[in-house]
Amino acid sequence: MSNSKGSHRAARGSGRTAVARPPAPRPPAPLPAAPASVPLHERLTLAAWAVHAPTVVDLPSPGRPAAPDAPGGRAAARRAARRHRAPVRPESLRRLVPQALVVAFLAGGTTAFVACDKAVTLDVDGRPRTLHTFADDVDELLADEGVTLAARDSVIPALGSGLADGDEVVVRPRR
Repeated sequence: MSNSKGSHRAARGSGRTAVARPPAPRPPAPLPAAPASVPLHERLTLAAWAVHAPTVVDLPSPGRPAAPDAPGGRAAARRAARRHRAPVRPESLRRLVPQALVVAFLAGGTTAFVACDKAVTLDVDGRPRTLHTFADDVDELLADEGVTLAARDSVIPALGSGLADGDEVVVRPRR
């Protein structure tokens, strides 16, 4: 072996390797001409079947006729498919009922919370404050807030009156 570059290239190869290339794709076969009596959408469907092999989506379901063969056309095939749908399984109903109950209780609880919550202004001895309460009447509101009344204290509206959202309760001690 000599030290010249040529001999090294010859020993290692020229550096170029031949790559096998796939043959050029053949043009598709001409489509068979459909008679003019066949509607355009069916001619296009037939042309699509000629271009590609049928897939799982294209094949009819087992036990059911394909849409073009069904008497009455596509609408009849759709009706037949609706009739043959699988019924709802009891296992799915067993899971669905508890979930629906949870959703119903959450929705009902949230609705009750929003409906029963009242924003009320309580003014005790000239110091007003706005608070949110679930109290139904003035007695319950004062008890919840820890307001004690003496025999001569004035309460407006009167004790036992019902509360609504936006009401104002005024407590004035008599001196």
